[in-house]
Amino acid sequence: MVKSVWLSTALAALVAFPVAASAGWMIEWKHTSIRNETRQDSKNATAYMDGNKSRMEQEHLTTIYDYGNSKFTIINPESKYFWSGTDDEYVKLTAKRRQEKAQQNLGVGKKKDPELLPEIDEDSLPEISVVLSGETREIAGHQTTKYLVMVGEELFQEVWVAPDLDLSSDLDPKKFIEYQQTTSRGMVGRSSKAYQALYRSPAYLDLLRKGFALETLSNHLAGSFERSARSVRQIDVEPSKFAVPEGYRRVRLSDVFDLEKR
Repeated sequence: MVKSVWLSTALAALVAFPVAASAGWMIEWKHTSIRNETRQDSKNATAYMDGNKSRMEQEHLTTIYDYGNSKFTIINPESKYFWSGTDDEYVKLTAKRRQEKAQQNLGVGKKKDPELLPEIDEDSLPEISVVLSGETREIAGHQTTKYLVMVGEELFQEVWVAPDLDLSSDLDPKKFIEYQQTTSRGMVGRSSKAYQALYRSPAYLDLLRKGFALETLSNHLAGSFERSARSVRQIDVEPSKFAVPEGYRRVRLSDVFDLEKR
């Protein structure tokens, strides 16, 4: 579940009073896990966005999302290994790997057709609502407004949106949502239904169109996760940022994740 939540925190572009966006963007993030009300050591990450593509560079892995073509690439720079495929392929492979581990470790797990995407009963998903809190503060040099994302009666996310940042020409909110609708089908765990409902909520899409979210605190039973921007600036992003470097070897998706744990 941690892996699924982490991936689901990939960059969202949001829209409002526009700042001209003729170039791409570079955003420096700070990621912090919170367990039992104790903040863990933060991890820094750097993101690049341009042309409905985003790249997230983290400590051991780099991920590239091509929202226009529904393509996902994950790179391990230390080993020079990578995996790349469609979002459908990613969900199928992660579901298959999870099933194989359950059968191997516990001897349980109903065998499913690996060519079928996991199903979601949308009628069983909880209701999502977005509430304007009225709180404001400055983050990374921009004034932001706080919104509360509710799952039923429970607070799921606190989102601080900067309405003066318009990144929609570099990442269309609707394309981002469509991508997350597919990848969330592979989620499991206590908060999976909340994320699945979130990415199917018209109210959440409307929130993504109000501006750029410079800070998001997601709450769930396993703990909380905070993503906060340290800086946001426009730059010319080289096309190579969204490509696999020459000399890297394509491997199985499971190999990329297994190498990260070593």
